[in-house]
Amino acid sequence: MKYNPLSITKASGINPIGHFSSDEAQRYHSLSHHFGLNENGDWVGKIAPSLWENINTYIHILGHKPERFPEEAKVLSYLLHHMDISPSEEQMINAATSRGSIDFLSRMQMEHPSVPVWTSPHSTLGFASSWPSLLHPSESPLFFQSSTCSSFGLTLQNAFAWLNSGMASSFIAAAVECPTATLTIDQMKAIRIYATDPAAEYPCQSMDFQKNQNTMVLGEGAYAFQLEKNAENRLALLKSVGSGMEKIHHSTGLSDSGQCIIQAANATFKHFPKEEIDLIIGHFPGTKLGDLAEQKAYETLFPNRPYTLSNKWKIGHSLGASLAANLDLALAILKNQQVPEIPSYIQNSASAPSRINNILISALGFGGQAICAVVGN
Repeated sequence: MKYNPLSITKASGINPIGHFSSDEAQRYHSLSHHFGLNENGDWVGKIAPSLWENINTYIHILGHKPERFPEEAKVLSYLLHHMDISPSEEQMINAATSRGSIDFLSRMQMEHPSVPVWTSPHSTLGFASSWPSLLHPSESPLFFQSSTCSSFGLTLQNAFAWLNSGMASSFIAAAVECPTATLTIDQMKAIRIYATDPAAEYPCQSMDFQKNQNTMVLGEGAYAFQLEKNAENRLALLKSVGSGMEKIHHSTGLSDSGQCIIQAANATFKHFPKEEIDLIIGHFPGTKLGDLAEQKAYETLFPNRPYTLSNKWKIGHSLGASLAANLDLALAILKNQQVPEIPSYIQNSASAPSRINNILISALGFGGQAICAVVGN
């Protein structure tokens, strides 16, 4: 099937760096990470308390009690409100998250002898997307999906399907994850992939292919992008997207050669020549075997692998929103033609390009599913 590229006309995000338009230049241009140790001594990448105060004030002004709502629903509502998106009859809104409001449900169970009446609707997996749609000033339907860390990639595939079929004229692709509560971190620690060194200069050693232990750090993030067909005033073009799945033997692993990434990239390259890729923003969660498998996949795909980046050493892994974080970084690079600095432990076989026209972004998740997309000028 042939499809046309999509115009990205608006983009915004909230993560440990702050609240910003995605084309702002300087957000990633420092060698400092944005992690802190929580009360249990675990590294986390959290949205700043002052920004959470603004978000909760916004919810309170709307006439709601912030403590009754999951963080994912609140931050995504705040983000969409401040994007000033004009509603239209043929607009579709699609939000993605991996874990939804599960940490909110856990908190309700711990804090109340019997769970409050609002717990059930507010802790459903889709509430993080359905409630923001009620606050958006349009009658547009909003739908939701979860597919572990590749969740936002399905949102991009939906955008191609809806816009190229004519079923929508405007598509809001969003993703949100706030996975820094005790339950989610404990689950990551149970499978022994979480960072353990409280004194590390870089707690998440994403793209360190010599590391001896796993170093994943979870981070909060919400992102939203408005996509349209043939828009003249655009930030960039979403040129292609593809997915891949491999038969795995462990629910949290992938093959040593990263076959699902290879499949996803090759599906993407059916609609875009891989020779024109200038830069890769990879998944690289900071796990020892996961990072190595992804490196091998790119070496298989590219005889001369392009310059490769990760943002997880800086802001952490936002699970189902991680591909959205990569798209956010890609837009900043394309707009400003500046490759951000990366820690010295990250070694690239290629030099940073002087001109960047096309970027491959990737994500892969538990279950062996990967998504790749090309964004460019």
